Amino acid sequence: DAMRTVGRRVISLVAVVLGLPLLVLLTPIAIPIAVLIDLLTGLRRLPTARLWFFAVAFLAHEWLSQIAAAALWLSGSFGRSLNHSHHRVVQGWWTDSLLRWARRLLGLRLDLDDLNKIPAGEIVVVSRHASMVDALLPAHLFAQNLGRSCHYVLKKELRWLPSIDVFGHRLGNHFVDRAGNREKEIADIARLTSTAQPGSAMVIFPEGTYATPEAKERIQASLVRRNDSRAAALNQELLVLLPPRPAGTLALFAERPSAPVVIVGHVGLEGIAKLSGLRRNLPATSPIVVRWWVTERAQIADNLRWLDQQWRLLDGWVHEQLHELGVTEENSV
Repeated sequence: DAMRTVGRRVISLVAVVLGLPLLVLLTPIAIPIAVLIDLLTGLRRLPTARLWFFAVAFLAHEWLSQIAAAALWLSGSFGRSLNHSHHRVVQGWWTDSLLRWARRLLGLRLDLDDLNKIPAGEIVVVSRHASMVDALLPAHLFAQNLGRSCHYVLKKELRWLPSIDVFGHRLGNHFVDRAGNREKEIADIARLTSTAQPGSAMVIFPEGTYATPEAKERIQASLVRRNDSRAAALNQELLVLLPPRPAGTLALFAERPSAPVVIVGHVGLEGIAKLSGLRRNLPATSPIVVRWWVTERAQIADNLRWLDQQWRLLDGWVHEQLHELGVTEENSV
């Protein structure tokens, strides 16, 4: 596993190091072509050109994050005593800066709920998952806006991004192997709380993948094959969301039995999980509306039943918001 980690990091770092100057050098050629493609396909707000510039900005952030990681490693006695708060500050800067560039280039704006509603101390954050962007939201909320640590449960494929790989491991996140041993993965998620920072948020995306009509159909067939009637019925009932995969969330509940639960929902990221959707829906004309609801653990009698019911309520809220925006499930992907 150590050798695979080294190999992955070498490949991803080389790709980032070479990718940024390559994109910069190609920009004078690529932008006129991108503009022409956009105009010929009727996309007069030039989303392809905007995405090219954002790719340059993203790779620049990857460069800067690795420079910061190296500086923190050196200042931490060559990695022997890494300072968690310094890494959290870099995490907050990285997410905040990326979101600022996304606002400038792609029109992505945040409409956040009241930060005072988020309880102090240890909490469990259970979030909707609609695109790569919503993975940035908890770090933006906690590391940047609240100065608090958050620990993620993420899919292992994200380790191919050097910033998420290096800082993700140093900040105490768990990268799930969705094809791996289920019992081991659940145990690893549970152990995540033992190394978490005091007063931190444990963040999980129980849907496990982006909620699209295609994903709903694929998951429904899988649930029927596995004879999981509870989740299959819930999947058919939900209008927008996917049914939560409860094992990881319930493991966090068990390890933090008194921590309040914060359910995070958002609308405005529909349609940008795929490149075709990105080109069609950018720049965004409506803000990303982010809301959260807090439940004290004493109010939860049955964890699984409560989670399913919260997902029904969240699904209803998302569907209502999309209806107000004139977005349907068919044209949101």
